[in-house]
Amino acid sequence: MERQWLPAAGYLMIFLMPALFLLGALLQEPWLAFGVAILVFPLARVVFGAIPATGAPLWRERIATLLHRLPLAFACVLPACVLAALVLTARSQPADSLGTMGLGLGLSLWMTLLFGTCVAHELVHRRDKRHALVGNLLAGFCGYPVLGSEHLAHHARPGDTHLAEYPRKDESVWTFAGRRMKRIAVELLGPGASTWRPAAQSLTAPRTRAALLATALTWIGFTIVAGALGMALYLAAMLGVVFGVQLITYIQHWGLGDDSIPGRVACGRGWEDDCRFQAWVTLGLSLHDQHHRDSRRPFYRIDPSPDSPRLPAGYVLLMFASLVPPLWRRVMAPALEYWLSNPASPLSAGHGLTCFGLREPRLKTPA
Repeated sequence: MERQWLPAAGYLMIFLMPALFLLGALLQEPWLAFGVAILVFPLARVVFGAIPATGAPLWRERIATLLHRLPLAFACVLPACVLAALVLTARSQPADSLGTMGLGLGLSLWMTLLFGTCVAHELVHRRDKRHALVGNLLAGFCGYPVLGSEHLAHHARPGDTHLAEYPRKDESVWTFAGRRMKRIAVELLGPGASTWRPAAQSLTAPRTRAALLATALTWIGFTIVAGALGMALYLAAMLGVVFGVQLITYIQHWGLGDDSIPGRVACGRGWEDDCRFQAWVTLGLSLHDQHHRDSRRPFYRIDPSPDSPRLPAGYVLLMFASLVPPLWRRVMAPALEYWLSNPASPLSAGHGLTCFGLREPRLKTPA
């Protein structure tokens, strides 16, 4: 029993970002959450290493039950921490000085809410309608109320580059994000222009309306607490989250669409990273190939696919690399080439920050 509590406790890492955002407000260090996420999180792999080859443990019932409820607790903690931090910041700073804190506060809020969508993602996939509703409300609070609507469509159209579910191999994240956001807007708002838009994934669906209401109420709350700055802060963070979700989708699926591997997209392929810390803090979102194979499998029972393409670095590093298309191609093209030649031998960085060094000599070996 004791041995299972320790790995199970790793999933408490999802509370790090809300706690850091609140701590930043208490210490009057608005950059804290953002700085830790981009500077410290990538180093966590050196400490915690990769997911063991044995995969996910066969959890005891009591531990599995607590893990299953963990995202529900997060859905309460995140709004409480964010709004408390906003109140503390508004009370401790003169109105004319809040603007100087805006950039750091905005980036920390953006990163905190973006990580929050990982937990919302876990909940919207659940069969329990109450849990799915909480997931949609959480997505709404994080500024992306259409997550539940567009993400289920994403799973129903594996490998589809035409509808921007997957990026084309030759397009940048900027092109893909714009194309995908436009398509989502057309599907949700347009007069039936999509080839696939069931009522459950429309703006009239009760869960989507609840998520939109959560977004509206959150925006009103920010405005009441911090006035025009609060209004602008939440709007900026919301736009950042919308782009951030598309950016993550790009990282997870680049080069794996029907324009690149048409014979392998039946279930939807996804890039994976076996970093244990990243699996903890994203609730298994980084194990994306396995998630597409069984989207209902809960985060605590998911492990890397034995033949998945593996990312050469973690999400945070690759998020910044993807913003520079030549750098992205330089980093990712060899990884894709390796996987296409060696699908049954995925690479792992182990305790290293990246698997760049591991890849280069192995690419010279004939498949």
